[in-house]
Amino acid sequence: MQPEPCNSAISAVAIDLDGTLLDSAPDLAAAANRTLRSLGARALPEARIRSMIGDGIDRLLQRCLDAAGIDDPDPAERAQRSRMMRAFYRDDLFARGSIYPGVVEALKRWQGSGMTLACVTNKASELTLPLLREAGLEHYFERVYCADLPEQRKPAPAMLLAFMRDCAVNAASCVMIGDSSHDVMAARAAGVRAIAVTYGYGDPLKTRQAVPWLHTDRLDTLVLGQELNNNTGGLPC
Repeated sequence: MQPEPCNSAISAVAIDLDGTLLDSAPDLAAAANRTLRSLGARALPEARIRSMIGDGIDRLLQRCLDAAGIDDPDPAERAQRSRMMRAFYRDDLFARGSIYPGVVEALKRWQGSGMTLACVTNKASELTLPLLREAGLEHYFERVYCADLPEQRKPAPAMLLAFMRDCAVNAASCVMIGDSSHDVMAARAAGVRAIAVTYGYGDPLKTRQAVPWLHTDRLDTLVLGQELNNNTGGLPC
């Protein structure tokens, strides 16, 4: 599905969480390393774990286990390791992480202008909702969509389609903002325009190849709404 023409005003914004709103890598890395040490393996450098983030905690843990040379166990043990890392992460959800520059300013402006905001993330709801609360961002979002089932996970458009349906928003009036090719691909599959941030955890080459509508270095440089066609925060359509 192709996005609508660029002359439509934006009234709804879907925003990714990790790598777009929050730099959660330090807390994820700490939880992953606590898990590795509990399994008798050495900790990995935070920079290496940062490069593995994406597709949820289970995928991150598996990548860390592979990097540490730990064999893939049977399904029951794999589930136990996942529960262990989730518990470690819940202990310190926002102890080391931070909100990216410009995020709060942008959310305040968009909310104040009457836009409908949703957080759309591949993170599980058991972690997303408390993390948004700890970061002080929960009250900006009318809806939060989490990939609790594999079929909901971006690049599938399921969560974006649910957002538009739940809030009676059409694709021409909606944008998806994220840091990875999965965000862009989900937007395109839903017929929504995609804005890619230049920071975060996504592979820049893959994100460019997914062909987002705009790129931006900071969310508070984006002008959404009637003035969108004069936006100086990114590249034009």
